[in-house]
Amino acid sequence: MSSPRLRKQFDKLYDRYINNTSGTQIDEIANLLCCTRRNTRMVLNKMSDEGWISWTPAVGRGKSSALAFFSSPESVNYGLAKRYINEGKLDVALDILEGNQDVLLELIHGALGVSHEKGKQVVKLPYYRQLQTLMPSLAIRRSEQHLMQQLFNGLTQLNKRGDIEGDIAHHWDMLTPTHWRFFLRPSIAFHDGKPLTFQDIKDTFFALSSNFVFSHIQEVTNPNLNVVDFILTTDDYYFDSKLTQFNAKIIPNTAHESITYARSPIGTGPYKVRENSDKKLTLIANEHYFGYRPLIDSVEVWTLPNIAPIQLKLGFEVSEGDHSVSYGEQVDADRGCTYLLLNRQSGLAVNSDWKEYLSQTITPLLLLNELQNANMNGIGLFNAYGLLPGLQHCLNRKKIAFFQPEKGSVVRLGYETEHPLYPLLGAIIKRRLALDGIKLVIKEFDTMELLDSECTVHIDIWLRGMSLGTNRPEALLSWLFAFNEIERAMPKNEFEHISQLISEWQSEPHQSFPVNQICRYLVETNQITPLFHGWMGISEDATNSIQNASCNGLGWFDFEKVWIKPEMN
Repeated sequence: MSSPRLRKQFDKLYDRYINNTSGTQIDEIANLLCCTRRNTRMVLNKMSDEGWISWTPAVGRGKSSALAFFSSPESVNYGLAKRYINEGKLDVALDILEGNQDVLLELIHGALGVSHEKGKQVVKLPYYRQLQTLMPSLAIRRSEQHLMQQLFNGLTQLNKRGDIEGDIAHHWDMLTPTHWRFFLRPSIAFHDGKPLTFQDIKDTFFALSSNFVFSHIQEVTNPNLNVVDFILTTDDYYFDSKLTQFNAKIIPNTAHESITYARSPIGTGPYKVRENSDKKLTLIANEHYFGYRPLIDSVEVWTLPNIAPIQLKLGFEVSEGDHSVSYGEQVDADRGCTYLLLNRQSGLAVNSDWKEYLSQTITPLLLLNELQNANMNGIGLFNAYGLLPGLQHCLNRKKIAFFQPEKGSVVRLGYETEHPLYPLLGAIIKRRLALDGIKLVIKEFDTMELLDSECTVHIDIWLRGMSLGTNRPEALLSWLFAFNEIERAMPKNEFEHISQLISEWQSEPHQSFPVNQICRYLVETNQITPLFHGWMGISEDATNSIQNASCNGLGWFDFEKVWIKPEMN
């Protein structure tokens, strides 16, 4: 790759000779570049090798040589910047472009999207942070939870309609409400070639024993080849539905022994990790997948931390169904929300005045209005009236009078690191509380800190988000119980009330999951204030593009299910 000095020499040469219609001499160029004749020839040969110029030296001293330009300084810089972008060296590319972020974004958009490399179909996506915690038991963030579906399999899964269907298990029976039997597909292997064994399944669920959803598993047995039985301590008519959760994906029994497993996980899913560096995550199709092989050969997720996600529009369109339609005709609300969680167990909200003050002061309307002038107002957010789209529990929440908190009080706000929206919301909340003489202290947490109750006990309010990814009501269970973040912040008796609702539901057949009651209870107790929902949809003019893809605001879709429609003459 050419050096900065060579590019500067080319700039000088171009400026001096681009309009020259007659020949030139080596001595003249040597003077211009402040080089010896020998070094000048070397420089010209390097430029010729790069394809920038054509240099035909004349025979004999004093004769004019022929110099022709194939590139301009701008095209040279663009070409080099593209190379560095492909290598993930955005800072170097930006230096070459003299700090012009608009041009950098244009080149990034050109590099993203669909490409064909060595006969392989490759999709390149932008993302604002690294994705290095790719283990089901640690997937506390929404993007990591999405990727679990691409890398791992459970015994059962949900299809696009929200119906339960087989995954590792092809059939299953509820012998009794406390005895479930699953029949496994034979000869399933992990990405490293190791066969999936009964011990892998048993150890996966043993590790989930502290999770309320799976705490009633008494025993996991192997009565026959490719048969697994679950013995439960309490009746559960919907156990097969619970096995679709992201944290119930099957992992090797050696996973917990590896310190690098979360970054380079080994599953059985349709994609496997080829590279997970600071610059990009590369997934490649699992050629030995027991299901349908993905039609996209490789997915690259580029880490672009210094560019606002709203600027990172995908370099392709996506379409769903047989006809291309506009974005406005085919959008839906993401099944979840961004929300404010009060710590009513060990934070200020233990006090009823603080609870009412915080829930009535930090409102979606306040935050959305302030975001209108920020660089995230185009991400597709709209006011949430409940935890899930369509619920309107916030409209009926009673406003109770409270005593204004004492001036000089300190409130501690927590949220996860490397999030594009939360720092903006934190700044808005800080300004609003300052009007009442209250100081806001903000603490960012990485994944491991979020999972550690000792690290989080002193936080008063949390900015958090959830995305269930399906319309199936009991998908709420994974959010409620996977990481105990709600339990740690909620009074014990109130959380036990929610647990009791779930126990009653699972103990009776043909019951609807109490999603409405649970969500209403969380809102009416001021445990949670829903803030925003987000749109997910597909782009306009989605022809000759990725098919069968439905994207959320940051471009995620199910890699396994999509395909690229070729251009036809």
